[in-house]
Amino acid sequence: MIEQFLSYLSAQGWKPETRPNPPLPQWITDRYHNLPDLWLQFIATVSELFSGDETTWFLCAEDYDTRLDHAWRWNEWEMLSLESAEGDQAWTDEITAFWDRHLPIVLSLENGYSYYAISMEDGSVVYGSEPEFEACKPVASSFEAFLQKVKNGSIVL
Repeated sequence: MIEQFLSYLSAQGWKPETRPNPPLPQWITDRYHNLPDLWLQFIATVSELFSGDETTWFLCAEDYDTRLDHAWRWNEWEMLSLESAEGDQAWTDEITAFWDRHLPIVLSLENGYSYYAISMEDGSVVYGSEPEFEACKPVASSFEAFLQKVKNGSIVL
């Protein structure tokens, strides 16, 4: 499934790179539970995957490693929301609780800031965008369904 997905995106002008990747940082697996097996396989083999214009990209294993220097942090949209909370503790707690339940897997700058994330509650994939990142909507029942919807064109990255 992953190979077909990468072939499809490559034909659409995306730049995939595969190689065995280091495991996810421990703090990611401590924060996020019930990670889908297919996503874990994806993250173990896909080292880079971004659109031809480099405005949309899948987060890969190294992107979650905060010890490395990245142009965009894996949790950039969470950090922007926390900045907006300006120290309001209740709002900060609400933002943090949301992101504890949603692991970002795709970030985009194409039409403003947006993302796709896996819900830790049921494994579905959700879509959110600025200005209120936490107001997201479900787009696929699973990571596998998300890949299928991208391949069949019902989700356009």
